[in-house]
Amino acid sequence: MKIDTVICFLQEVEKHPSAMMFRGQSDSEWHLTPSLARLNPKKFPIKLNDGWKGAENHLINEFKKYALTHLKVEPKNKLEWLIQAQHHGLPTRLLDWSTNPLKALYFAVENSQHDHTDGKVFIYTPRMWSTSSDNMSNIDRDNTIEAFFPVAINDRVLAQEGCFTLFPQQESFDPIKPFVEGFSTSDAVGMFSLIIDKEAKSDLRKQLARLGVSDMSLFPDLDGISKKICRDFGAL
Repeated sequence: MKIDTVICFLQEVEKHPSAMMFRGQSDSEWHLTPSLARLNPKKFPIKLNDGWKGAENHLINEFKKYALTHLKVEPKNKLEWLIQAQHHGLPTRLLDWSTNPLKALYFAVENSQHDHTDGKVFIYTPRMWSTSSDNMSNIDRDNTIEAFFPVAINDRVLAQEGCFTLFPQQESFDPIKPFVEGFSTSDAVGMFSLIIDKEAKSDLRKQLARLGVSDMSLFPDLDGISKKICRDFGAL
């Protein structure tokens, strides 16, 4: 079954009342991997001896050097720096999710350049999670993917009702394994996905906009205003 209306989408979501986290992707073939994993270490301009851990530390340290004067509040710890960097386009081992299914659907359909392919919305109920990023003292564990709900440290996290999965730290450049669908021994815990019909993406964008899920509501800044103007003009 492919999703072709917002009503159909919500009906499917309602079948899983325990679901907590939602992520939309424009292409149903894309894996659930963080942006850091999509980099090619062979192209790095410097030599790093401690793998992805070193790459992340280098990127975050460079971000800190230039970003602080642009931030209203200084991040309190490494995890908050990762969240800020992620939302401004820096590759990290975080993967964005939302607690709002309609906002996840928006990200599955918003880019018209992918209207030629089906989208996908992942629906996840973690077995364990942190109710606040303040509760996560050790973020460099090397064996688990951890789900958490952050403090709202910037307007986009708040507007998108953002939450995250944090991938394990790796001290090598072995490929970072993608998060995969599946269920634990309890059927109430796990992840599944809904396929979004490529033929319906344009209509879904209009339906979501009528419900207030739009460029400007999810990006409450100049980026959102620009996206709205471009979309209205037919440039997106």
